[in-house]
Amino acid sequence: MSQKNLKLGEILKQAGIIDDFQLNSALSYQRHWGGRLGESLIRLGYISEEKLQGFLARQFELPRIELAGRRISEDVLQYIPVEKAREFNVIPVERREMSGTIHLVVAMTDPTNLLAIDTLQFLTGCRIRPALAAAESIVQAIDRNYGKAPEIVQESLDISIEEMLAPPRPAAAPAAPGRSEPTVPLQAFRQLQERHENLVRILFERGLLQAKDLDDLV
Repeated sequence: MSQKNLKLGEILKQAGIIDDFQLNSALSYQRHWGGRLGESLIRLGYISEEKLQGFLARQFELPRIELAGRRISEDVLQYIPVEKAREFNVIPVERREMSGTIHLVVAMTDPTNLLAIDTLQFLTGCRIRPALAAAESIVQAIDRNYGKAPEIVQESLDISIEEMLAPPRPAAAPAAPGRSEPTVPLQAFRQLQERHENLVRILFERGLLQAKDLDDLV
């Protein structure tokens, strides 16, 4: 199997950069919190973004692009809609024509993400040529060149950690006929759920929870 057909975790493990425990921990983290495997490895402290980017650049012989302050022309940006750019955390930076084929240089963090590359090739009709850039620099470049995403304003939910971790209260007795009881708004419930997930994530990142414990919390 060629290196380009291997998944990122397998490539890093074969290179001795991560071990089985770190890979399994990152995969568990990814299943619970989403995102790409490389992001999970970085968040868990198993590898720095700089080291990961340098390894991928050498492994796949890819250029690294500095996006800070770079303005990208409109005719290049229009190849990839902003929704897809944010979904895959990629941004087109340059268009080249070679032997009658248009090649689109796209900055991304993970050149092993074949789903993103195949989707972009189908969407643009171009041959996608990956280039490496840091995740945060791509986010900033998307905001700078496409425009910032609208902010989502959420109402605060006034609840303490002690209340969040307290045992569930017994179910209330049925209301008398003809009398309605107030219900918890769906938005408040979702905010409570999000706070619980954030608390578990923080405990996990600080080493107070292990990867094997996560499945017992869901």
